[in-house]
Amino acid sequence: MKVFLLILLLSQSVYGQDEFMTFSFTNDSDEKRFYSLQKEVSCPLCEGSSIAGSNAPIASDIKNKIYLEILLGKSDEEILANLRNIFGEEVTYKPSFENNIFLWLLPLIFLLLIIFAARTFLKKNDQKV
Repeated sequence: MKVFLLILLLSQSVYGQDEFMTFSFTNDSDEKRFYSLQKEVSCPLCEGSSIAGSNAPIASDIKNKIYLEILLGKSDEEILANLRNIFGEEVTYKPSFENNIFLWLLPLIFLLLIIFAARTFLKKNDQKV
């Protein structure tokens, strides 16, 4: 039993070292921006997870990058644009309008088609009566 506890304690000291990072800010607005940006950025390693909930090394690097850019006084749009340039469009949960114009306009196109089809159908029914 003592050998088991000794092995357990030793394995915790070797493998149980979680990296806990703290970030200090001069004002509350920068801190709120930091945590909101973490929720907007997808972890490149984790499927469907933001960097806020990821302990992957790449997520830690992105958090550090966001932190440093906030300290440099960059806006949220500049930070997200920089991350898109490095990791691609998939790094943010909000796709840009310019690269996905068809996807953004697709619901409007479907709505117009439905209205046109309904109008045509109703005109045909009015002529029969």
